[in-house]
Amino acid sequence: MKPRILVLGHYPLEQLDRAPKVRTYRMIEALAHYAWVTVITGTRSIRGPVLRKSLRLLDQVDAIYLESGSSTATVSDCWFLYQAHRHAIPLGIFVRDAYQLFPDLYPPAGIKGRILSLLYKITLGCYARWATIIFVPTAGLGQVVPGTRKALLPPGGIRAGGMVKPPRFAHRIIYVGAAGPHDGVEMLVAAFALVKEAVADAELWLVMRPTEVPGHIATAVGVQVLEASGVALETLLQSAQVAVIPRIDTRYNRLALPVKLMDYLSQGLPVVVTKGSEAANVVEQAHAGLVVEHTVTALAEGLAFLLQHTAERQQMSRNAVSFISENLWDDRAASVLATLLPDHPDGAKE
Repeated sequence: MKPRILVLGHYPLEQLDRAPKVRTYRMIEALAHYAWVTVITGTRSIRGPVLRKSLRLLDQVDAIYLESGSSTATVSDCWFLYQAHRHAIPLGIFVRDAYQLFPDLYPPAGIKGRILSLLYKITLGCYARWATIIFVPTAGLGQVVPGTRKALLPPGGIRAGGMVKPPRFAHRIIYVGAAGPHDGVEMLVAAFALVKEAVADAELWLVMRPTEVPGHIATAVGVQVLEASGVALETLLQSAQVAVIPRIDTRYNRLALPVKLMDYLSQGLPVVVTKGSEAANVVEQAHAGLVVEHTVTALAEGLAFLLQHTAERQQMSRNAVSFISENLWDDRAASVLATLLPDHPDGAKE
C-alpha cells in the first residue's frame, strides 16, 4: 500500500511565477508518483483556517513534508507542526534559504524588518525542535540553519527533452532571476557589452520583473527585459543557447543554490557561472558549463567562448541533460520518503 503523505506549503499555486511556488508544485507532483498526497498550501489567510480544522489529518497520514517559505511561519503553521510533533508523525521541513541570518548583506528595513527577522529566527528554532529532519539544498546552508538532524535535498530537474542547439541557432544568452545588489546583473550587462564586440549578433535576455531593472540596463544595446513564468519561461529557455549565473561573491551566495540552475540544465543549456558558489560546484560536477572569476572580463570571455565554440557548447549541453536525468524531482521526492519512512515497503520506487 502506498504511504500517505501530507504536503504543506506557504504559497498559492494558481500561478507558478516564483521559484518557491514551482518547487512546491513539482514536489507535490513528484510525491504523487509514490504516495497518496494531501495538500494544504496557500496564503496565510487561506491556509490558517484550513490548518485549524485539519487536526484529524494527523491520524490519517504516515508523514508530513513542509516546503517552507523564507518568511515567518504563522501561529496556525506553528500550532499544526507542534501537534504533528506531539503525535510523533515523521515531519520533514525543507528550509530553502536563510538570508535573515546575514544581516550585514541583507539588513532589515526599519523596526518592522528587525521584528520580522527576529520572528524568522524563532521560526527556524521551532522547525529545528519539532522536525524529524530538516532538509536543506546545500551543505553550506545546513551549517548555518539550527538543528542537529539535517539532510541534503538539492532542487530537482525535469525531463524537458533538453535539446542540443544547432550551430546556427541564435546567439542568445539568458538570465533568469532578480537584479539585487548581490545578483551580479550590473556586471553581466557590462560583460555583455564586451561579448557584443566579439559576437556582433549576440543577444541578452533578462527574465525578471521590469520594475526591478534600472533604466540604463533596460536600454543597453542587445538587451531585452522579459517577464515570464511556467510554460512561457520554458519557451524562452528553449530559445537560448547559453545561460548565466553571475552572482557576486558573498558569504550567502557561496552557500545558496538557485533553483533556476536546474531549469537551465533541464533544457540542455550550458551555464556560465561565477566561481566559489554551490552553483559553480554543480556545473563543474556535471561538466555542463564554465566557471569564471568574478570580473567583467572573465565573465565576457566565458560567454563569448561558448557562443563561438559549437562543439564544446553542444557537449556541455549533452552533459547537462545527462546530469538532470539522474537528478529529477522524482529522485528528490523518493529521497524525502526514504528519509521519513525508511521502513515503509512502498516509501520509494525500486
